[in-house]
Amino acid sequence: MRFCFRPWVTLLAGLLLGGTLQAQSLSSIIDPECRLPRLSLQGQAGDDAVLVLRGGDELTDPAAWPEILQLGTGDSTHAHHWFDPDTRAAQRRFYRLERQPRVPLRPVPNFRLTDHLGYSHELLREGDASFVVLVFTDNASLSNTWAAVQPVQSALASAPTNGVRLWLINPADDRATLAGAASAAGVTNPVLHDVAQLVARTFDATTAGEAVVIRMSTYETVYRGPVEDLCDSPAGVVRQPYLAAALADALAEKPVVVERVRTRGNALPLRARTTPDYTQTIAPLLMEKCANCHRPEGIGPWAMTNHAIVQTKAQFMRDNVVENLMPPWHADPAHQKFANDFGLTPAQQATLVDWVDAGAPRGTGDDPLTAVVADPNTTWPLGKPDAILKIPRQSIPATGQIAYKYLLVANPFKTNVWLRAAVVRPGNRSVVHHALIFYARDVSDFLQVQGGLGGFFAGYVPGMDQTSYPEGTGKFLQPAAAGSILPAQFVFQMHYTPNGTATSDETEVGLYVAATPPSRALTTTAGYDISFQIPPGSRTTEVVAERLIARDAILHELSPHMHYRGDRMRFEAFYPDGTQEILLNVPKYDFAWQALYRLTQPKTLPAGTRIRISGAFDNSPFNPFNPNPNSTVRFGEQTDDEMFIGYLNISEPR
Repeated sequence: MRFCFRPWVTLLAGLLLGGTLQAQSLSSIIDPECRLPRLSLQGQAGDDAVLVLRGGDELTDPAAWPEILQLGTGDSTHAHHWFDPDTRAAQRRFYRLERQPRVPLRPVPNFRLTDHLGYSHELLREGDASFVVLVFTDNASLSNTWAAVQPVQSALASAPTNGVRLWLINPADDRATLAGAASAAGVTNPVLHDVAQLVARTFDATTAGEAVVIRMSTYETVYRGPVEDLCDSPAGVVRQPYLAAALADALAEKPVVVERVRTRGNALPLRARTTPDYTQTIAPLLMEKCANCHRPEGIGPWAMTNHAIVQTKAQFMRDNVVENLMPPWHADPAHQKFANDFGLTPAQQATLVDWVDAGAPRGTGDDPLTAVVADPNTTWPLGKPDAILKIPRQSIPATGQIAYKYLLVANPFKTNVWLRAAVVRPGNRSVVHHALIFYARDVSDFLQVQGGLGGFFAGYVPGMDQTSYPEGTGKFLQPAAAGSILPAQFVFQMHYTPNGTATSDETEVGLYVAATPPSRALTTTAGYDISFQIPPGSRTTEVVAERLIARDAILHELSPHMHYRGDRMRFEAFYPDGTQEILLNVPKYDFAWQALYRLTQPKTLPAGTRIRISGAFDNSPFNPFNPNPNSTVRFGEQTDDEMFIGYLNISEPR
């Protein structure tokens, strides 16, 4: 038998203005359907104030009662009807309604997270949305949360022109469990993995089922609280649809009546905040993960040489960590391990944000960052090369777009040699965007050079490690092919981007000869597509390419290559036995930092393996790097054209 418990309810209600209790604006009746006390809240707060309802079980210190809900600007001629589910467990209940000055809304910071399917979602990229709704949950509460959210999502789906995005955010569980939990609960919306709990912290979300509504035109929160409250009654479940009501008000461009409600769900298992020690924890972390670029004469825009400098940049660093911009490591950690991974772990992200949120304190002890020295860019990272090839001096104008330059340098070796490394060192990093180096032994090799579609011999792009080839491998360098009408040449493809000052460049490559021939020959190959067409303003244009592995090989490294509209890329292996796996997922591609991802455990690729390379372009105005969202974009070499190339470093027995 279903029944509703009816406690006594006492009203201590009024508007508190300058310490004076004003006319009562709170009344109660027993709801005939739910049989709980239904409160009628009436009164206009005004743009400069809000009405805050507090409640408690004991009439001791009403000012200390917890806040239950907050009403914003309203119509004084209409009352808001509300019932308190907490009265079911109380013998008596007291309420107090206060008028308080409105606290200016804090701007919502940007963030980026990867969802349960491996796709990236960034708040500021949702510029075509009117509102973004975040609903926090964990796997244990996911079914109940989705049951509450689904009617809201269904209503939004029936009116797609309203431009509302609804994301679930899980700050509690392991990524490997998210997809299964979402499938079991029937979730159709993205479940974003807040692995370091930074977004939950940013929005002070502590309870499963808590929702936040963000107005995208102003990046402000217009509602936070539960998706809904429920009350069992003889007639069935009675709902208080807070989220749906808030969205209805907001979409109608009316003030949201209920701006904040206490959420009564299960507590999310969030870790406690700490204040890490600068000398013992923070400075060593910055030296390990950041200072290699952020040092004098380094590639970073500022140098981490002492605590004072870092403290002035602390909030900027926090923003970069929450946006997953720094350190610039873009491989999805859910798939494979990479030997050159220099990204922050979730624990390290949380530690750094803890320190910033505590005020970036100096603490005591020595400052390890004073040991950071200038970038030794005048030296070779692997020692003196066996041969150095330098391009002729190139004059770079102060402004304008420079067509790719193709420059030839002769092979200095007259006999066959095996190389253990080829290191490209830009002569002027302020203008060298990238350099790809090809080796041509005959005319057919020269014809394959343009675009780099067939792979390359060596390369420099921001983010690519200049290091030795994978252990046990090498690249075979032969002189000109017999009967070739052209001498063997290294072809330097140079892409320059003027920096506002006329300057010059003499990029060079250092060749390192192996002491003994390696057991396996390393080759850089690629899968690519050149037939795509990206419409003007397109938010997502999908592209797919494939590369068939003709002979048994071992995969060592992978690297995606697109230009400014490149959004994401994924490499998958489809093996001859019918199995498949993700080799690399880059949920958010960054043209300014193109890493060569080296597998910790190289993958065996049997003959007949298909490497499927899928990705997407963002030609919308909400892509902050887009040079012209009004253009139709096709394959081309210039950065305002596009490319879709997935590079693979594979080796075969020599």
